[in-house]
Amino acid sequence: MLVFISDLHFVDGTAGEHNIPSRAFEYFFDDLVAIAHKPTNKIKEIKIVLLGDIFDLLRTENWFDYPVEERPWGHKEDAIEIHALTIFDGIVDHDKNPETFQLIKDGLKRLQDECPHLEAEPRLIYRPGNHDRLCNKYRRLRQKVCDCLGLLPSWHNPDQPFPHDHLDPRYGVLARHGHEFDKFNYEGGNSYTFADYQRVPIGDPITTELVARLPYTLEKNLKASSQELWPHLSEQEIADEIHRIERNFQEIENVRPFSAIPEWLLYQVQENRPLKEVIEDTVDEVLTYFENLDFVKDWYSRHDKWTEWRDEADQIQALLFILRNFKLYRTEKLWDLAVKAKDFFVKDKFIKAAADEYLPLDLGIRYVVYGHTHEPLVVPLGTVPGSPLPLEQVYLNTGTWRTRYQKATRDASFISWKNMTFVIFYREDERHSRFPVFESWTGTLKSI
Repeated sequence: MLVFISDLHFVDGTAGEHNIPSRAFEYFFDDLVAIAHKPTNKIKEIKIVLLGDIFDLLRTENWFDYPVEERPWGHKEDAIEIHALTIFDGIVDHDKNPETFQLIKDGLKRLQDECPHLEAEPRLIYRPGNHDRLCNKYRRLRQKVCDCLGLLPSWHNPDQPFPHDHLDPRYGVLARHGHEFDKFNYEGGNSYTFADYQRVPIGDPITTELVARLPYTLEKNLKASSQELWPHLSEQEIADEIHRIERNFQEIENVRPFSAIPEWLLYQVQENRPLKEVIEDTVDEVLTYFENLDFVKDWYSRHDKWTEWRDEADQIQALLFILRNFKLYRTEKLWDLAVKAKDFFVKDKFIKAAADEYLPLDLGIRYVVYGHTHEPLVVPLGTVPGSPLPLEQVYLNTGTWRTRYQKATRDASFISWKNMTFVIFYREDERHSRFPVFESWTGTLKSI
């Protein structure tokens, strides 16, 4: 039995409290034990693959304490490593995260104790994504990942980088995080070398210098203007109101799709009309800071191709244009521009990428698995004639366990809920099937 989950995004809490409660993993291991004991199953092994973006070293305000050249898009590697180690420790030690990571390690032992029919001890496998890119860059961080997740030396030697894909013909599976097919979050080529994965994508500073910096800066600006904005409130009431607004803006990274961010910000302006000027000034301040970063200027110069309309630089600039012009247009006009900006973005390149993955592969591979998009999917790609059975090819996405804000179809609002998705593959001898089979489970929780 081969299990995939991804995009857990454990954070240090400085840019918002977004961590997954430990009880989610209790439910997860409950399900795995129950599945392993089904009379129709003959489970011989249990491997759980964490398919990237498990630790989020980008969504933190702690990078703002360091000079720009000592952030992930800077050039002082020794300092970046030291700061990344500190941020990783902050993630592992934050709030209930120690309890969660211990539960994951205990869950493996529980599987071993409660499933005595297994022929090998349950195993955890880690594959990095783009938000935990730094976890694979430095040897000391790889060691910390192994210690946090309880990865035995026989499972992974931290002297070596973690592989970025997981290929297992016995289960008919090829899996990777999937950011390789997102030009904003992968800067390498299709050789997929270690160096390819360590090239800094524009998505890194977007996450930190835009998404995390916006609520961080807004909090400071609201505090500076608090007496003018709320002359009749007590200090505690003002603090509570600022915290509420900051918390709302910290959810921006959970907005899907990414191209809906301008609409999300416009919605926040609509919901906080008395603060419109402060919000607009803050957006302008953060955008100016972002666009003046040397890394961003260099990225634009390398990606803005005059021979190619709608290149990746044009797409980023289209979104930033809308954000920068909050003050110049009526809200209705901005809504129209924000909706049109989505046309700059391809709806889903991952389905095509998954189909292309099969070309160089052995014909025994039936399933391609990605994470990254936060959108759980099962997509039939095609069938290859064969004997004795045709080869069905399917793309699956593991979604996320995080809260997601989805744009409403009827009006300008956003509605949130939590998903919990995992995908399980079985060998032929585990399900009495004629070829490897799978099941995909997604639960949705709406809470206040």
